[in-house]
Amino acid sequence: MHLRSARSPEQLARIRDSVAIVGRLSDSLVRFGPLRLGVDGVLSWISGLGEAYSTIAGGFIIIQGLRAGVPLHILAICALLMASRTTISAIPLAGPVAADLFTAHRWSAKLVMRAIDAQLPAWARPGPAPVYATA
Repeated sequence: MHLRSARSPEQLARIRDSVAIVGRLSDSLVRFGPLRLGVDGVLSWISGLGEAYSTIAGGFIIIQGLRAGVPLHILAICALLMASRTTISAIPLAGPVAADLFTAHRWSAKLVMRAIDAQLPAWARPGPAPVYATA
């Protein structure tokens, strides 16, 4: 099922940007070689606080996806990813380590952003400007 978005391209772009920021803050603030660490990974070491942040950030990504008209099956995948990440972090000691490696918010944000990009006209999509043929 797909919810039609009644949002303008500008509104969709703002929603997309907010999802990108939360995904980056949650799981990609600092890089150590191939590993990434964000607010989510740091807070997962503080009992209860990591789970609270993960739930709030995950809820934000899902709500923004709903606002943008992202297909429900994409949002269900995102919810499953983020719920499993929040559950993993509740395991003493091993949970925070796993949460540092399992970048569910970043993955979910990318899924939502890709679905939003598919709704945007070519001129409003992020990335390089389209090349137009000249006569």
